[in-house]
Amino acid sequence: MSPINLNRIQEWINAGRLDPTQPITMRELNKSNCLHGVKDGVKLLARGKEELKTPINIVVSRASAEAIAAVEKLGGTVTTRFYTPFAIRKIMGHAMDPIHSLQSRIQMAPEGQEGAQAAAEALVVERKKYPFRLPDPTSRKDLEYYRDAAHRGYLSHMVEEGHGPSLFFKTPGMGRVDRRKVAGKGGKSVAKAENRVW
Repeated sequence: MSPINLNRIQEWINAGRLDPTQPITMRELNKSNCLHGVKDGVKLLARGKEELKTPINIVVSRASAEAIAAVEKLGGTVTTRFYTPFAIRKIMGHAMDPIHSLQSRIQMAPEGQEGAQAAAEALVVERKKYPFRLPDPTSRKDLEYYRDAAHRGYLSHMVEEGHGPSLFFKTPGMGRVDRRKVAGKGGKSVAKAENRVW
């Protein structure tokens, strides 16, 4: 991934090459020459975090914990977003939305026929603007990363309250455990797992 540091972003904002009032995506970073070519995504790093003075809203592939803390301390936001190499090429060519996909934005249609018609018209306008739709992750590793609120993943809204981002392991204390006394073993209780493989 292409690394980008906070001090470089502040330099580009000071020079007027990046607009901090708009979301900063890889398209803006590449267009302003803050980054030179993006292959597999952008990783936000915290070098020069004390130089960052402007609150920003940035969308990147990955971000370090220090960089997230520095941006949020100033009132900005960091969102980590999944990208494929094909999606990156289409985003740079203005053929794909750099932020929104089916899972990142749920369009709520207002009640009534007029509301449904307005939502359908908005979708048609969006499809004309962007002929390609931004993909969402399919591998378990990527899904778990972008479902994690600690990484500021864009799918973290899909995780229920009190649950972890893992798709395989249950959050401790959330599953049902049967306890029973086993005869002849000194009365020790044995926990029987709910989804035991063996």
